[in-house]
Amino acid sequence: MLTAIQLTRLTIAFGAVSDIWFVILLTRASTDYVGLVPVRHMALAPALVAGAVVAVGLFAYGASLNDILDVRHDAAFRPQRPIPAGRIRLGQAIVVTVGALIVAVLGGGAMGTWSLYITLVTAIGLLFYNATGKYIPTVGIVTIGLVHAAHMFIPNHQLSFTLPVWLVMTHSMAISAAVHVLEDKRPRLERRAVVSTVCAWLFWSVLILGAGALSSDGMWPDEASLGGAVYPAITVLAFIVVAWWKARRVPGGAAAEKLKRYGAMWQALYGASWLLALGLFAEAIWIGAFAFAGFAAMTVIKELTGLTGDPITFRA
Repeated sequence: MLTAIQLTRLTIAFGAVSDIWFVILLTRASTDYVGLVPVRHMALAPALVAGAVVAVGLFAYGASLNDILDVRHDAAFRPQRPIPAGRIRLGQAIVVTVGALIVAVLGGGAMGTWSLYITLVTAIGLLFYNATGKYIPTVGIVTIGLVHAAHMFIPNHQLSFTLPVWLVMTHSMAISAAVHVLEDKRPRLERRAVVSTVCAWLFWSVLILGAGALSSDGMWPDEASLGGAVYPAITVLAFIVVAWWKARRVPGGAAAEKLKRYGAMWQALYGASWLLALGLFAEAIWIGAFAFAGFAAMTVIKELTGLTGDPITFRA
């Protein structure tokens, strides 16, 4: 089980779960989607379970697919990974990957036809990233951002409040670019790649934010105060400070690993901050508690599975 957790990187999957849960809670609290979105009429517990299943399934599928396709590279440069280390056979990893995809499809189907379609599109995006996109810096970084954006539409394909989607896309792209640099991946992120990445980010930002602005509700919900935008803004600034503080005195690989962990936690905190902005205080507290519980569980599992590569006895 611990080896499967390492293979699928489930210790940071709670960020993806929180994104979908945020959309589910927002959809259920709004009267704009009555009769339009199936998850609006599901009981809360089944809706949250279906959301968690599709998020974990997609995350596990993408992570294990990455290790399967990179098995020769990992054997040379990352021999501690489960497949090259011999803790799991390649055939077993393939079974885990296919099983995770099936689980994600079942979770998406439970939330309706459109949810199933978007789940499949997201899975195709993950396949494209792992098979081709990650070898071209700009394409890989943009694909990661779009995958994160697409999966937020799984519970509600008619979501008109697109600012949270744009923020998660931007957040994931920024982390992906920083990890690329910190891990000194090849090819390097040269100036031309940086410019093309920024241009692609601008294009998709206009598309996502424009879709929200052109919707019947506009870019900002009528029932929310504009002053509520201070909560997401503070959360963004807090992440920048924490990320800089945690990564500034450690080697590149360790800094990249910290960015991934804290980035996953902040996806949940973004959801809590948006719910606060909309006046949904109970839902915000619930998502915030989930963020800290997930981060605590992630830290414990990381130590148990030795993801850092250092023996536990030498760590304080």
